[in-house]
Amino acid sequence: MNEKKCIIFDMDGTLIDSSEAMTGSVNFVRQTLGLEPIEKAFLEYHINQPDQHLPKIFYNTSEYDPAHRELFKEHYLKFSPQMISLYPHVREMLTFLSQNATLCIATNASDFFARNMLEHLNILNFFAHIVGANNVKEAKPNPEMINSLLDATSSSKEQTILIGDSIKDELAAHNANIQFIFANWGYGTSETATVKAKDIRELLGLFKNL
Repeated sequence: MNEKKCIIFDMDGTLIDSSEAMTGSVNFVRQTLGLEPIEKAFLEYHINQPDQHLPKIFYNTSEYDPAHRELFKEHYLKFSPQMISLYPHVREMLTFLSQNATLCIATNASDFFARNMLEHLNILNFFAHIVGANNVKEAKPNPEMINSLLDATSSSKEQTILIGDSIKDELAAHNANIQFIFANWGYGTSETATVKAKDIRELLGLFKNL
């Protein structure tokens, strides 16, 4: 069993501010469907809530259409590099944590988008494993992503922490029976998380005191 800590990060809203880019690409698809554009706050709310039927909410379809996925992908890959950014002090935090812990990503985006964005922002090398929604049968709040990373890193649940900005992350950590820290700078809110960090500096302080 790996004795090092395993720190699992959500990506969007936790490490990367990407909601403007996502909103732009969703609205590009909506425009092709003759639908009115949505606001960034609308997207941020719905992607972070459990039990949301996102194809219906975003595109008024019962399921995601492969053609719509392709339109989103092409638009996002073209325009997101100019619209995404790291939250302040993320690189400093990752540099510190990587010295004593195994770092991983569990994102409800696809691993393709995750790797593309992390590479563009020059932080891909910090992460030993990346699990996206396309790599599992059920995404967060299901614990499958977390369990997959526990297996991949040979980490114990006691040594594993998930950091995220949504109730989906909080529930995934609870369902996997691991520790959770709520990223209060992201897109979501939590009334129930017992450990919260208001910003990256405070999060880094929490780890320095562990």
